[in-house]
Amino acid sequence: MMVSADQAAAAALRELPEALILVFDRELRFVLTAGHALERLGNAGACREGEPVAGTFPAALWKLIEPLFRSALDGETRSREIWTPEQRHCLMVDVGPLRLEGAAGGDGEASVAGGVAVVLDITARRRADLLAPKPHGGDFEEVFERAPIGTALLDSEGRWLLVNRALCDITGYTADELIGKRFDGIVHPSDVGNDLEQRQRLLAGEIPAFQVEKRYFDASGETVSAILSVSLVRDREGAPLHYIAQLQDISERKRLEEHLRHLADHDPLTGLRNRRLFEHDLKLQVARSQRYGEVAGLMVIDLDEFKSVNDRFGHKAGDDTLKAVARALTRRLRETDLIARLGGDEFAVLLPHIDEDGVAVVADGLERVMPACSIDVGDSVLHPSASIGFAMIHEQTESAEKVLVEADLAMYAAKRARAGASS
Repeated sequence: MMVSADQAAAAALRELPEALILVFDRELRFVLTAGHALERLGNAGACREGEPVAGTFPAALWKLIEPLFRSALDGETRSREIWTPEQRHCLMVDVGPLRLEGAAGGDGEASVAGGVAVVLDITARRRADLLAPKPHGGDFEEVFERAPIGTALLDSEGRWLLVNRALCDITGYTADELIGKRFDGIVHPSDVGNDLEQRQRLLAGEIPAFQVEKRYFDASGETVSAILSVSLVRDREGAPLHYIAQLQDISERKRLEEHLRHLADHDPLTGLRNRRLFEHDLKLQVARSQRYGEVAGLMVIDLDEFKSVNDRFGHKAGDDTLKAVARALTRRLRETDLIARLGGDEFAVLLPHIDEDGVAVVADGLERVMPACSIDVGDSVLHPSASIGFAMIHEQTESAEKVLVEADLAMYAAKRARAGASS
């Protein structure tokens, strides 16, 4: 069944927040309702198909809006701003005819099968604007256009039929650039099919709507994260007509989440992994070694005489030393090696896909690199040194905790050996 422009506009409005959408037949009985404002305006329980519209609203309010509903049955589109009795709510009521092209009248035009009403609660806005009233629109298109959420109407093939200004602002595309094109055309390739199951369930009538996170490319080619909300408009026989899509840009939220995740998983001073994240990575490596026989190395690095640096030169010198060591480790090691500050002056490195000789070479190289670090403390320059111990991770490794203890003990053995050699 083909629908008129009024039907399409009404369909696109059904998901708008703070809007009440009513579709009614020639006897002023409900065909369809949608929206979230009805609980404040009338009796939500009366909005069932076949029930009279008049039974939904208080009698005094219905007396004010009934003429608009009846005008729609005569083919007229009318709009009126109405204050409810006792001035509690100000409503913008837009009512227009519902024409079905499949039921033409005697003059060949589509006959009026009923009407569509859009009721917006604009109380807060009108109270704020009483001293400077703004003109208000009188048709569905304007209400749709000024909706604050990016909203679009898509055909059954996923092509844009109608988009509002907010959606154009979010994507950076103009309406002309979108209409007629497929929605998938701007979606990141990895996310094109991530809602396939939900769409199938929506078509089957198992769910009324769904939400999914998608990445898409805006007009400048940048990747943007968004929450896509999708619902389906059906005709009176239940056949699918159009999709309603709402797009909310969550890029800033994603950046904040990523920043918070980084703060939770990384040492704020050095930017390296913290103990919590490193132990998680270590457990994953042990599991891979146990299952697939991967061989990896674990190094524990402890700075020598670090307490004396803080005592003699202050905590800033100590912090500068830790940051210099972190930079040296990052520059010297492979990109696949995972570096962490376990706490205090203790660091750890997980080296995947390496044998024992390889780990020994890396440890020897790090011991020689450390003194090359220079920390300016005013009248002198510090050159830190470190004791390094390591343990291997293989198929027989029992747990992450035990291999960490093994590497820690090896580090303390190396520290005792260095102290004995210097005495």
